[in-house]
This record gives sequence, C-alpha cells and structure tokens, in this order.
Amino acid sequence: MPTIPATVSTKGAWDPGASTPHHVLDAAHLPVMTLRDSALVNNTAVMQAYVERHGLLFAPHMKTHMSPDLAVRQIDAGAWGVTVASVQQAMVAWEHGIHHVLVANEVLDPAGLAWLASRRSADPASDVLCYVDSAAGVAAAAAATAAVDGQLHVLVEVGFPGGRTGVRDAATASDIAQRAVDAGLTLRGVSGYEGGLPGVDEARAYVDGVLAIAASVRPLVTGDRALLSMGGSAWFDAVTDAVAARPDDLDVLLRSGAYLTHDDGFYEARTPFHRHPAEGSLRAAIEVWGRVTSCPEPGLALVAVGKRDISFDEGLPVVRQIRIGGSARDAQRVPAPGAVTVTRLDDQHCYLALATGVALAPGDVVVFGISHPCTVFDKWRQVHVVDDDDTVLETIATWF
Repeated sequence: MPTIPATVSTKGAWDPGASTPHHVLDAAHLPVMTLRDSALVNNTAVMQAYVERHGLLFAPHMKTHMSPDLAVRQIDAGAWGVTVASVQQAMVAWEHGIHHVLVANEVLDPAGLAWLASRRSADPASDVLCYVDSAAGVAAAAAATAAVDGQLHVLVEVGFPGGRTGVRDAATASDIAQRAVDAGLTLRGVSGYEGGLPGVDEARAYVDGVLAIAASVRPLVTGDRALLSMGGSAWFDAVTDAVAARPDDLDVLLRSGAYLTHDDGFYEARTPFHRHPAEGSLRAAIEVWGRVTSCPEPGLALVAVGKRDISFDEGLPVVRQIRIGGSARDAQRVPAPGAVTVTRLDDQHCYLALATGVALAPGDVVVFGISHPCTVFDKWRQVHVVDDDDTVLETIATWF
C-alpha cells in the first residue's frame, strides 16, 4: 500500500528538543489546536454503543476532521468504514488503508468516477459507493465504468424541496434507479440527508418518505440486502425512530461525524443526546490556545487567534479557560459567565470584551472552545491530542 508522506507544517508546532510527552505550553508556538483525549474516548464509545443498540451500521463522516488517525479510532471501535464528501477525500482514506468508503455526494467528474469504479479491481474486499440523482449522473458513471472495465456501486439520493442534492419525489427516484440498473451500475439502495431540516419532527417525516422509496426500489437491488444511508449530527434520533420498523433485509448506515469532537456551540445546542439523555452524553474535545498580545484600553483584550485559526461560521468561539501568566506552571481559571466574551474575529486577532473588574495582561493565555468542528480542523495540519492535565500524548495530521 503506498503511503502519503507526512505534511510539513510549523503551525502549532513545538520545539523538537522539548520532551515528549510534554505540557502543551512548553516551547509551543501559539496558537495551537488541541483535542482532549478523554472526550474523544467518551464520544467514540457513546456513539458506537448507540448505533449498536439500535442495530445500525456506522460510517462516520471523515470530512469533519480529515485525519486518518481519528478515523482509525472510529473503525477500531466498530465503525463499518467512513463517509467522505469528495473523491479526493476518498483517496486520502484509501491511501491510509480505509477501503470501506461512502462518498455521500454525486460524482460527475470522469476521472473521479473512473477511480471509484476501479477500486474493486485494486482490492476485491473493498466497498466504495457514491450517489446518483440524475440521468446525466448515471450516464457519466456508466461511461467511466466502461472505460476502466470496472464496477460502480451507487445509491439513489432522495432530497427534499428547498434542500440540496437528491431527487425530489418517488417517481424520479424509481426512474433513476431503473436507469442505473439498465446502465450496468450496481444499485445498492437509497440515501438522504435530514440535517438541513428545521427540526426533529420534520426530519422524521422526511426519513419516513425515504424509507418508503427504499422499499419501492428494492426489487432493483440485487443481493440479499439493500442499503439506506442517512444521518447528520443534529437529528440522527429522527432517523433511528423512523427506521425502527424497517424490513429485515434493509441495512441502515448512519453517517454522523461531528459527535467525535462535539463542540461548545452549534452541535451542543442540537445533539440528540440532550433529547435522549439515557442514551449517553458527549463532551467537547476541541480547544484552541492563544496568547494575549495587547490590552490597549479598559475592557478590551486582543488574542493572537483569528479567522485563520478557529471556526466562526456557526457562532463565535467561547472562552473556556484563562491562564494568567501564560505558562505551564500557571493555574487555569474558568471565568464566570459573561466575564470574558468573544465579540469579533479578524484574520489573526480575537477581540475579547472584559466585564468590570476583569483584567488580562499581554502574555496571558486564553483557551477557546469552538462552534462547528468541520470548519476548525481544515485550518490546521497538526493537532495535539492532550491528556486532562494538558500533557501532549500525540500529534496527529490532517489531510485537507
């Protein structure tokens, strides 16, 4: 198996002469992004137990972190494989030995389709799938498959009005399924994505409809079992509810990905585990560490963390901890609610509003929690995994 060479990056790096393991602040070049190992362990176990309890297969979305090291954790815990959003992401998974891959997207690029169609020739034990939702997509897939004398396994994607990709009704789904079979593609079932809907009730009703379409196209699926793939990270309990009475020969493959690191914002407010606390709970694993560089006026501090370092598309970061003095020997403090608030981000600066009586000084360290994991990982090529005492246990690479 060819190996992709490690990415070279100094962002978030530390002095190679520092001892390993070592405290995250020892000789670090801030800002750095860290993952709390205890949270990763907890979240992995909670989600895998959930899918097994409900009889689901699991292919967590690798696009969230694009780290083969984290994907291997998920697979070792029992996941079927991974979900990705593009052929390029599928290539990263493949080159790191992950050969069960669902491309949860339509693929129209001839080169990408040819690569997908050639996977079973490269490894007969592999299982690589993608979506179709149009006659044009079926034709492109069939042409690429013929060009490499390969096989391409597909799911018909079912969307909803106003949503993103996917056919909009059962009749079109049946038509595309028949076209796929007639074109020599291997139809495996159907898929959908409920995450764009406004709430759990709407998501449940939508999944009900997709399940009915899965039953209607089942005669076109060869083999003993058909496949239905669903599941974002906000309403996956709606999927579980809707498929509880599924046919015995239908496998349900859940794709939720943000659970692994969770967050302090978007998904914390929406996680199904708040609606079903008996099923478990998730912990935020991601922190970004930055140093105060300026306190130019009362009530304002600037930290050298900005849009290039931390996610902001689904809410601004939150301050989780402060280390007055900024060294590994200084104790961390948790500020009172409203005492230190992120109000704005520039490319390389974070603006902190300080409540009356709160003071920070240049050199202090601020530890941020984030909202929306998917758009913080892509800003980093090296991420430190830390123990609960902030000791760096390992450093993992991302492949964006």
